[in-house]
Amino acid sequence: MTPLQLAWANLIHKRTRTFIAAAGVAFAVTLIFVELGLLRGVSRTATMLYDKLQFDLLLTSAEYLDLSRPGQIPRLRLAQAHIAGVERVLPLSFGAASWRAPARRSLWGQTIPAGEQMSINIVAAPPEQLERLFTIGPGEVFPTAEAARAAGRELTQHATFLMDERCKPEFGNVDDLLMIPPDGRAGDLIRVNGRRARIGGRFTIGTGFSWNGLLLTSETTYEEFTLQPPSHVTFGLVTLASGADGATVQRQLQAVLPSDVQVFTRDEINRAERNYWLRLTSVGQFLVVAVILAVVVGIIFVYQMMAADIRNMLPEYATVKALGYRSTYLTAAVLWQAVLLAGFGYGPGFVAALGFYALATRYGGIPTGMTAEIALGVLVLTGGMCLVSGVLALRKVHTADPADLF
Repeated sequence: MTPLQLAWANLIHKRTRTFIAAAGVAFAVTLIFVELGLLRGVSRTATMLYDKLQFDLLLTSAEYLDLSRPGQIPRLRLAQAHIAGVERVLPLSFGAASWRAPARRSLWGQTIPAGEQMSINIVAAPPEQLERLFTIGPGEVFPTAEAARAAGRELTQHATFLMDERCKPEFGNVDDLLMIPPDGRAGDLIRVNGRRARIGGRFTIGTGFSWNGLLLTSETTYEEFTLQPPSHVTFGLVTLASGADGATVQRQLQAVLPSDVQVFTRDEINRAERNYWLRLTSVGQFLVVAVILAVVVGIIFVYQMMAADIRNMLPEYATVKALGYRSTYLTAAVLWQAVLLAGFGYGPGFVAALGFYALATRYGGIPTGMTAEIALGVLVLTGGMCLVSGVLALRKVHTADPADLF
């Protein structure tokens, strides 16, 4: 009998104990999947807005810390950035406002009255430039260039906003909000920063850890509702001319522009946002620690189950030694048992994680999802977790003494 066959026989001999051990592994695997999925969601939402914008270089304030604290730059800097190699520089502003929630229905069909005040983020852009500022195509901000132009025409109207159709449910359903006129009944009015507003259309970006709801409007409406001065913007989106070298133009812009402006490439700004969310916020740190704790819990649980199993079967292991098998044979059998337990637990954990990812994406607005990288990474962690448990349990099996049989 090979060590693998012995390990398999041990597991199927006591199926209840094996089921409990596999369930413990599956629980740990599910925890690891959940934490890694949320960690990936943090990484994706950190750059969500930038991923939906069209630019080669990004102008930000020298005081820029992260998207929630971007600072402002004088609009004049955009004109100064028109140097050789630059095709265009477009303004974009980003800020927050209060949102008066309209009457809506909960997930259970109950009517929730209007009036709750919530924070919502606003993106402001020139209406005629939407197709140049935002990504176009299936699954992007606007499905077609014509849809972007139609949205731009809507935003030329006074006090009009577009709403992200992926806003959290508490902000209201976009279809219902489109039906509310700005001069409707007092209980149905849409209010942004206490002012009457109108939802004139929709776009698609998404939500996550950075924000729960997002509006898009014109610069004029943004300035009116947030009292931001028209002389300043949050970002300058630089598009390079055909054939221009990004690194060269970046250096030239850094030399030409005053010190109150930073110039980022797409990779640099994305890396800065991910670093902030994953390393500098409690959210990212908590999830990293949670992954480590899930692995430790799994190691302890599997070790306890294997150690108890070995302790109960010491006479059998002693018999194997008495038959002339070496300690290396028993070592291989225990490690194979750990590998089999990893396989038994990984499958159910994988299925449970798929269900969690679907719920988190649909109801939590967190862009989680199974990837080959996560699936393979958790498989390796699961195998390593169970092998460590097996190695820790080996000292038990090596205490089996054939002399105790007599």
